[in-house]
Amino acid sequence: MPVQSEQRPVPARPEPPGPAPELRVVNPLDDPDWDARLAGFPEAGIFHTRAWCRVLHDTYGHRPAYLWLETGNQPQVCLPLMEVRSRWTGRRGVSLPFTDFCGCLRTDPLAPARLVPALLELARNRNWRHVELRQPGVLLPEVEPSLRFLAHTVDLTGGPEAMRARMDSAARRNLRKAESSGLRVEIATSETAMAAYYQLHTLTRRRHGLPPQPWRFFENLARHLVREDRGIVLLVRKDQTVVAGAVFLHFGREAVYKFGASDMNAQQWRPNNLAMWTAMRYYSLRDCTRLHLGRTSPGNEGLRRFKTGLGGREELLPVYCLDPVTGRSLPKADRTEGLHTMIFRRLPLPWLRWAGQVLYPHMD
Repeated sequence: MPVQSEQRPVPARPEPPGPAPELRVVNPLDDPDWDARLAGFPEAGIFHTRAWCRVLHDTYGHRPAYLWLETGNQPQVCLPLMEVRSRWTGRRGVSLPFTDFCGCLRTDPLAPARLVPALLELARNRNWRHVELRQPGVLLPEVEPSLRFLAHTVDLTGGPEAMRARMDSAARRNLRKAESSGLRVEIATSETAMAAYYQLHTLTRRRHGLPPQPWRFFENLARHLVREDRGIVLLVRKDQTVVAGAVFLHFGREAVYKFGASDMNAQQWRPNNLAMWTAMRYYSLRDCTRLHLGRTSPGNEGLRRFKTGLGGREELLPVYCLDPVTGRSLPKADRTEGLHTMIFRRLPLPWLRWAGQVLYPHMD
């Protein structure tokens, strides 16, 4: 009987190594296809877009330095950053200036943690005093935030009746009062509407004890975002007088409440409630699924109640200021209250606008 030879397994050929990850510092303003590249990130929002980058650069001169990680032309991470240079406040990297929140986009949940060493190295090479991140999920949980805010998001799904049902009873009552008060709402995209909003914005900022952003910032909002179907200006009138207004931005299926202003002498008609409800219905009809209401200081109980009353889901929004050498978080103060607010409340409007023009290029 013939002896069968032993069959030895043929060793499998090793798979050729895949492309190595490539980390680059990029400038969206140099890439006309930037927004199309964002399609690789489902969580991309208006603050990740080229247009928002353009607004910040054209208004304040901040320099984009976005960290982009990809493997074989497949995006993995996008961390928006801008370099703020100031003789008064120093040089630092911020993600992003004048932006309530700006998440690190990723397709790999572990990728952002691997990005931190490169981020700190970039900060050291550019002599940044610190790096500021306005987002959860990039750093390890044990890293203590430098500052904490609250974020509120409204669910826009289910139609008007479902959205009303998610409001609390006080918000529904205030909305009924607004709807019966003879108020008229205008949704606009013109620079004229933005100018009308800005007049009320300046008065509101003085009431809060803060200077307004310079007019050129709102001009750039109108030019790069609102006129390009990335935002709206909403004005509420009583007779012919604008008594409340708001600026909303949108990208994909998310909208953001960016600015709001109102006339305190008209509060008995609840124009702010009508403004927010109109925006909620408008964006629901545009198939947006959520409206982000921006960040709120934990101590601002009135604004917090207003946002939760609309059905806003509340969550923590941490801010991290990282030391480039140690990687540790540095303390940071919330400057929405203080002695300076008493001074700004007393300034004539022309001086207050001048203060905004002088100060905001050095702030973030």
